[in-house]
Parts: sequence; structure tokens; C-alpha cells
Amino acid sequence: MRIFLSWVILCVSISFNAQARLNIEITEGMVAAVPIAVMKSEEEVRNAHGTSFEQLAVVIRNDLRMCGRFEPLMSAQEPGVENIVLGKVQALGNDNFMVSFQLLDVYKTNVLTQQTFQGVKQQDFRKLAHHISDVIYEKLTGIRGAFSTRVAYVMVTSTMNGKRYSLELADADGFNPITLVKSKEPIMSPSWSADGRQLAFVSFEKNRAEIYIMKVATGQRELLSRFPGINGAPAWSPDGRTLAVVLSKNGTPKIYLMDLMTKTLTQYTDGLSIDTEPAWSKDGRTLYFTSNRGGKPQIYRLDLATKKAERITYVGEYNARPMLTPDGKYLVMMHRSERGGSFNIASQELATGQVSVLTHANLDESPTLSPNGAMVLYGTQDGDRQVLGLVTLDGRGQLRLPAREGSVQEPAWSPFLS
Repeated sequence: MRIFLSWVILCVSISFNAQARLNIEITEGMVAAVPIAVMKSEEEVRNAHGTSFEQLAVVIRNDLRMCGRFEPLMSAQEPGVENIVLGKVQALGNDNFMVSFQLLDVYKTNVLTQQTFQGVKQQDFRKLAHHISDVIYEKLTGIRGAFSTRVAYVMVTSTMNGKRYSLELADADGFNPITLVKSKEPIMSPSWSADGRQLAFVSFEKNRAEIYIMKVATGQRELLSRFPGINGAPAWSPDGRTLAVVLSKNGTPKIYLMDLMTKTLTQYTDGLSIDTEPAWSKDGRTLYFTSNRGGKPQIYRLDLATKKAERITYVGEYNARPMLTPDGKYLVMMHRSERGGSFNIASQELATGQVSVLTHANLDESPTLSPNGAMVLYGTQDGDRQVLGLVTLDGRGQLRLPAREGSVQEPAWSPFLS
């Protein structure tokens, strides 16, 4: 299979531009989305700096729309509104502001939560808005919000001298992108450490595959692996002490674990099959991975204590790129049905084996889960460009996040950062 082999050889790719921004576009209607009004309170008086809660409200509405559960509105007079967010900004002087908000239940006519933030700088309004979105989301759903997280990706742009690659970071909504690495050669497979402080990735800067880890705050990086052949698909263990990697130094690509303190390597799969794309269980005792040991790419579960692997996916002729939801109940993957055709993103309930197809384009790939397990970011095709798509795990809605320029693929969603 061409796509499977390209992943094995390249161990996944991705792209984006340092000054670009992901623009959220709704591609499918939100099913049963709850109307919620987000607006400034009547008490708010526009101050001399021209600041207003509306500056935060724009971000909050976009966040709540992005998650698929809500239909954010600008007015409480719209029909069907169940909750209202009222906020205000007051100037304190010296570019310090007090920001407060209330979340109201329209039918019960009570305050669900209210908070006040003192000494906020205007440059921090967007960050605070994401935090407020997290508070609202958790209060209304019981699930921790993930709007204050970040996304890593690689951007590919075309120039007169060929393609340019850059490893990028941006807020979860695509704003505030920064460049970590630039190269004329491919950069691939970004993977976050569990504490969100480091990224592992694959670079071909020296015309061979090498695995690095980088400190996000400083950009300092360390070379981990440069064996002959494939060095790819790094995946951090939940405790941050071990990195699962795919190496072909002894022939066929196999899964190894590297102790990050001692740099000791231990091989965990063997045989003639291609084993790749490891993903950890939350308890760190199990790896899920893609293998063609049954003839076609399917997902297997590896017990690290016994090194025994068992097949997990049986629905569809092709399943790859496993990721587990934080509660361990669902497997998210790239999927192709028995009838062939397109590649899409699907979820499988591990207890029952039931598979739900979440996307329906021609080539959807490289899924990554939000840390609360509610949303899936993935790579997809938009004309001649590669862009990011977003779909909710429950299938409520679908978004597309194209870059203003260049191509974007294979995102990696960060863990919770606070």
C-alpha cells in the first residue's frame, strides 16, 4: 500500500508558515448545537483605551463553535438561547485591566459561575479568553476545556528554489504561530512530551532521518537517534522517561523503546512484518501500533511486560495511525472500509469493537486528539493544498482550518499546559 509504505519510510510528514494563521471554516452543520449568547454586559463602559469585552467575546465564540457542542450568538434575544455569558472590561491604568464575566442559565435564572481577573494586560486578552472558554466548557459539559492548549505542525511552502519546511507551534485556534525549526529538507512526526515542555521530531536536515528532542521554551535540541535506515515515529511515554521509536537498523522497521536517561535501546517487536506508529496507553503498560503482519495494515496492541501483540482492528481493510482517548475507551485511527475507496478518520470503541467513521473526504489522515478527547485534528486535502480538518469525536460537527499560505499536515495536539 503506497500510503502505508510512505509512512514507514518517512514516518509521517506535516507543514505550515511562521506568520500564517489557520482560519476556521465550518464545513458541516453542528448537530444539536446548543445556542449560547456571548456578549458584553450593559454595565460595561468603553474606556479611553477603546477596550471592550467584545475583544474577548470574539475569541470565546470561536472556541465554543470549534468544539461542536455550541452555537455561539452575539445577542441574548436570539431564539433558543439556553445560556448567556456576560462580561465586562474596566481600565485600571498603566495598561492594566479588570476583566469579569458571568455564565447564566436562562431557564433557571441563576448564575452558574462568575470570575474576576485583576491586572490583565491587553496583550493577554486572547490567552484569558481561551481560559474563560475552558471554564465555560467545563461548567456546561463536565469535561475539561482544551482551548488553552497548543498545536505543533510542520509547514511546507514552495519557493523558486524548492520547498521549505518549518516546525511550527500555534494556539489551538491557529493564532500566535511561532517557528521552531526551518529546513530545506523534510521535518516530520512532531510528538509532545506529557508535560508539554518538549517535542520529539524527525529531521532530514543532514540528508538522513534523525530523531531529535527539543525544549519548547528555549529551542535547545538533542540528537537521539541516527541509525542507518529509518529513524521515525517517536512517541513519548506518559511518565516522560521513555521514547518509543521505529528503527530499521537491523532490517525491517521495528518498534524500540529508548530510556531517555541512559539512551539504552530495547527492541519490542520482531519478525518480518513492518511495525510502526506506536501510541501509548495512559498507564504506560501497553503500546498500540500499525503492522502489516496480517497482510494489510491493521492496529495491534502490545503488552510491554510480555512483548505479546494481539490484533485490535477487524472492521475495514486498512487501519493505521492509532491514538487512544484519555479515558482509554476509544481508539482513533485512519480507516478504509472493506469496499476500498477513500481514507477517513474513524473511532473504534475498544469494549465492543464498534467503528464510527467521522470524516468523509477522499484522503483524511494523521489524526491527533485534543487532550480532553473531545476533538480530533487531522490532515486532509483542499484542492492542491494540504490543510487541517477538525471533527468532534461524537460526530456533532466538522471544521476546516486552512492556512493562509502553504500546506499543513500531520498536526500534534499538546497536552494540557497548566
